[in-house]
Parts: sequence; structure tokens; C-alpha cells
Amino acid sequence: MERDNVKKIIKDWIMRVNDENILPEDITALNFGLYEPYGIELIGSESYDEEDDDWACEEDFIPDERDCPDLNIDDKYDWETVLNEIVIILKELVEELEELPLLNVDHITTGFSDGDLVVVK
Repeated sequence: MERDNVKKIIKDWIMRVNDENILPEDITALNFGLYEPYGIELIGSESYDEEDDDWACEEDFIPDERDCPDLNIDDKYDWETVLNEIVIILKELVEELEELPLLNVDHITTGFSDGDLVVVK
């Protein structure tokens, strides 16, 4: 998996979502949900519970461009590798794009819909 290429695709997508949507003030958490074949989608929630990942089912904010297009992650990679790489990429982007209103929430997570969420912020 070419991390720099995937990072650029995700970064461009996050910036478009930020430019094209207004994040409601009551959104306290974002989840970058992963799915197979490998893709990533974004939702926001008014609630967050570190003990119960079901908070990520509360889709209080759904951006117009919910799914990141053309992620291009080959399905030869196992899900754990993809998850680890996406966590690294998102942590870097949260730091690089800290001034972005979209990422100015208290909690950001990622993970596959049938697994545990990983805290990014």
C-alpha cells in the first residue's frame, strides 16, 4: 500500500468535505468508517462513548461526499494492515490540518464496521 498516495487522496477528500459542508456545532465526534473492498466513509455524531462503539451508528452529520472516492487500496492487503496504515494517515492529517473546522471536534475514530474503533484523536 503506497501510504503517500492514499494519504493525498484522503487529505484532498477531507478538505473538500470541509469546504462543501458546514459541521453543526453539536457534533462532538467523527468516525472514519472502513469497509471492504477497501474504502472509507465519514459520519459525525452528537454523542461519543469510549466504552461503547455504538455511538458511531448515530449519524447526526453525513457530508455530501460521504465516501472517499478512488482510495485504490489493493485487496491483497489484510484488513489489519489497512487499519494500521489508515490510523497512521489519519493521525498525521489531524495534526497537519488542525485548523480545519471539520477536524475541530473532541473525538475522532476509525475502524471497520464489524470491529472495534481505534481512537485517532
